[in-house]
Amino acid sequence: MASSISSTPTPSELDDEVDNAYLPFGHIWAYPCKLPSCPDYGKSYTMRSNFLLHLQEREAHGASAKTPAARRSIEIAWRYITDPELPPRAAPDFRSRQDPEEQIWNYSFRDQNGNVIAGRGTLKQMEMHKCSQRRQVEGTPDA
Repeated sequence: MASSISSTPTPSELDDEVDNAYLPFGHIWAYPCKLPSCPDYGKSYTMRSNFLLHLQEREAHGASAKTPAARRSIEIAWRYITDPELPPRAAPDFRSRQDPEEQIWNYSFRDQNGNVIAGRGTLKQMEMHKCSQRRQVEGTPDA
């Protein structure tokens, strides 16, 4: 018995032209890395095959990009339309690591009892930690 072939196969990981054929003239897909823990975070690829290879080779993408279908799903979710004549740019919604909201800090602060509380995280996480400590102190009755 012969196996049937799907009418809409998943494109080969080496086929760079397949999705660009459906875009308006003069535009191509760009594929940015949107995973903040990846060393190539923010880098945009104009070649689909290079982006898929990046997903496969970078440890940061690990389990989320193990199969061709998973890599295809990430590729579709993260891509954006661009003009190939324009210089490379950051992907939509990209936040630079220079953005204070993205930077990870080692922090410490004193609570209302004078105890030093230490942690690691973004400025927002530090503020949340301070608030939770304040609530803990206010919520516990004095002995």
